[in-house]
Amino acid sequence: MEEAPGQIMIQSRQTLKDDQKSPWQVVLFAHKDQLELRLVGFPDRDKFTHPGNLEINLVNGQQLIAEDEFIKKSPADNVGQFDINPLTDQLPKDQNLILSLPLTQEKRLLTIPAAVVVEWQALIQQKETL
Repeated sequence: MEEAPGQIMIQSRQTLKDDQKSPWQVVLFAHKDQLELRLVGFPDRDKFTHPGNLEINLVNGQQLIAEDEFIKKSPADNVGQFDINPLTDQLPKDQNLILSLPLTQEKRLLTIPAAVVVEWQALIQQKETL
């Protein structure tokens, strides 16, 4: 998708349910030098803590931290965006991820299925050609 002349963005967009069965829009998008994960919950119910980093738990027990991109101002309380670019070499190729969402209310876990992780890996590879 061309956002502006010469500026290409690619993305993976999914709707997934957390451990409370609440739906989330999960969007991984890339520009030439950026890889961002945007999570959008239900307005007036889901509120992100800013600043609040995203914990990414791998099946081997390792935990990765993605930094909050909306430290100063979020477009809405129910939107979080995190920098995934520094973590690309550490993400698994084909295993589930469990995201611990930095919300103001109770802790929520969002599982990213292995099939989505495979799609993300393809997007990461495609990003290198932008």
